[in-house]
Amino acid sequence: MPSSDAGLSTASLSRVTDDIWICDDTSISAAGLKLPVRMTVIRLSNGDLVLHSPVRFSPALRHELERLGAIRYLLAPNIAHWMFLSDWQRELPQATTFAARGLSARRQVRAARIRIDRELGDTAPEEWTADLGTVSVNAPMFSEIELFDKRSRTLVLTDLVQNLDPGDLSVPNQAAANLLGVTKPDGKAPVYLRLLLRLGGRSVQSAAERLLRLSPERVIFAHGDWFETDGAELLRRSLRWLLPASTSGLKPGQMIGTRVVITGGSSGIGRATALAFARRGASVILAARRSEILMRLAAECEALGGRALAIPIDVTDAEAVQRLARQAEDAFGGIDVWINNAGTGVFGAYQDADLALHRRTIEVNLLGAMHGAFAVLPIFLRRNRGILINNISLGGWAPTPFAAAYTASKFGLRGFTASLRQELGAHPNIHVCGVFPAIVDTPGFVHGANMSGRRLDPGPLLYQSEDVAETFVSLARAPRDEVAVGWPARAGQFAYAVAPQVTENILGAAFRFLLSRARPEKSSEGTMIEAGLQDTSTDGGWLSRKQLPPAAVISKGLAVLGIAACLAVAASKAGRSSRSHARRRRRRA
Repeated sequence: MPSSDAGLSTASLSRVTDDIWICDDTSISAAGLKLPVRMTVIRLSNGDLVLHSPVRFSPALRHELERLGAIRYLLAPNIAHWMFLSDWQRELPQATTFAARGLSARRQVRAARIRIDRELGDTAPEEWTADLGTVSVNAPMFSEIELFDKRSRTLVLTDLVQNLDPGDLSVPNQAAANLLGVTKPDGKAPVYLRLLLRLGGRSVQSAAERLLRLSPERVIFAHGDWFETDGAELLRRSLRWLLPASTSGLKPGQMIGTRVVITGGSSGIGRATALAFARRGASVILAARRSEILMRLAAECEALGGRALAIPIDVTDAEAVQRLARQAEDAFGGIDVWINNAGTGVFGAYQDADLALHRRTIEVNLLGAMHGAFAVLPIFLRRNRGILINNISLGGWAPTPFAAAYTASKFGLRGFTASLRQELGAHPNIHVCGVFPAIVDTPGFVHGANMSGRRLDPGPLLYQSEDVAETFVSLARAPRDEVAVGWPARAGQFAYAVAPQVTENILGAAFRFLLSRARPEKSSEGTMIEAGLQDTSTDGGWLSRKQLPPAAVISKGLAVLGIAACLAVAASKAGRSSRSHARRRRRRA
């Protein structure tokens, strides 16, 4: 942890825009390197102040700030920028403290008795949404919240970019800064952080693309000379290590004119899918129960370059889904891709959950997809083209114990998808695709009902919502009948096809064992019956809490290790064979 060099702040404010100020404070020591530190102050439209990465407290600084507005919010934007919070909290107990994910669990934070009121994901708090957007960057042992002021197009980062002026550093510090790669004009994240972010998988790259798509006029960060002008171009240069081709994933207009309907679009896989298509210029029609959240997501999609329409519906209402199709066609002139993504489930012994929850699971997962197909197929047939994608799940191949209704709905959806595909065999330009993700880090575990009386834990091998979203994008370009996301999905299919009874017995025993070891927790219906405003992020925060890389990264690493091991074994055998051959030649000689 960096040394705070405790003391009262001697910093003063410098104006950046009408509603943004920066406050540069005395340097701190971090691993022997003297780092200048900066707080960014943002005044919301209602006059409230947000202090991003507060510096040392002083009465004079507080007085200067309160001349600008009421200090309502303190933000610890990543897991390292919290060391001065306690003084501000003591002096301003009424202020709400927001923080990046994982901060409240840190031992040092608890020891310092820092109060964290709310951890943020990749959607802004309701209090900020009129003025600020947020982008969450998450990797093992690292999480950071980036702010974007929509009014002035100012992006506020923390450690994702560091840009120290070598002229302000001592000779030893210059050497350290150069080694870390954080000196101007090519400042970027320090090398150790770059390594962690590489382990963050597709979601980190997606976050970087979103930041670039914001096209900020200026970029402020906590350490070093910030980008006062040409923010978008300088940011692109600073993030080139993350996007090696500079324009990777950012080719303008890749899918302009493609019209995509996404159900279950307010969070998780649906949210990631909307952003993925919007980044490519597609028009997205977002459907879910939560109207306000959909509207915010639609605005994000348009900021990324796509067109967007938010239509709040419940997919269990067949007439509402029909209206969704009509409104999408009226707004954009047609539908090219329809993604049945809405899903839910109830976990626990079948008889312990209310039958209404089991019925709701079937209605959302199976009937919701059938309603979607019924609404869009006439449009596809009239135009003689279209792509219907059903998000099914590993649970459509291998039965999941203690999720009987979920399994029933997914087995049914798999059969429905295959049957529909055969019906439409005479229409080669109409495709029906089934997607089978393995376990994904989404808010779905919170939205679903848990009637087991035990705390759920999806395990360590978790894929990201972005992995599934990119699969949807690939199917929109090149449709296929069935696609698995993650090798566990294919492994489950193979195991159940080859040895169904053995597979069932293993899964049943494993789930019973895990439940017996899980901690007690109060049963909950989640948001199955009544939609809630919570958990609107792309991910469910499981990987962040577990401090693990996503399964796709782990799988690639294991594959590389496997290939390396095979090459080493082959080389060893070749070497032994060569030496043996040489010995035989010497004996014959």
